[in-house]
Amino acid sequence: MMKNKKRFKKTNNRVVHGKTPEERFKEIRGMTIEEWNEQQFKAKTGMTPDEWYINEAKSTTPFDFIKERYGTVTEDDIKLVKDLQLLGLKDDVIYVLLDHVAIVSRIGMVHLLVKEIGENWFNEKIFTIEKAISYVREQQKKYM
Repeated sequence: MMKNKKRFKKTNNRVVHGKTPEERFKEIRGMTIEEWNEQQFKAKTGMTPDEWYINEAKSTTPFDFIKERYGTVTEDDIKLVKDLQLLGLKDDVIYVLLDHVAIVSRIGMVHLLVKEIGENWFNEKIFTIEKAISYVREQQKKYM
């Protein structure tokens, strides 16, 4: 009986039964941590995280992204972006692609890898930023 009392935590004179922090948070606030973070983000910026990201991608060129992330844009970077554009990928989709590679790659931006991923996205018919974001999320779920 004593073990059960230690496992439960009282909050606002209510017993919280959740075993994980996420479960307890949802029980107390009535929403997930992710939903709460999205609400807080929207209160500060006036838009959802997705809306903010889409605006960022549409207003930043791939060259600006590379310069911000890596400090300089090389001739090879320019050739890579132009090759991706020749495939038919728009700048906002290229932004998502470069951002995705920057986040998941532990060895940096390997141009051959980025170009191969770009060709894969072209074959998968990923031509809009919404499709690109959705595809990246699907891929992340597969590997988690």
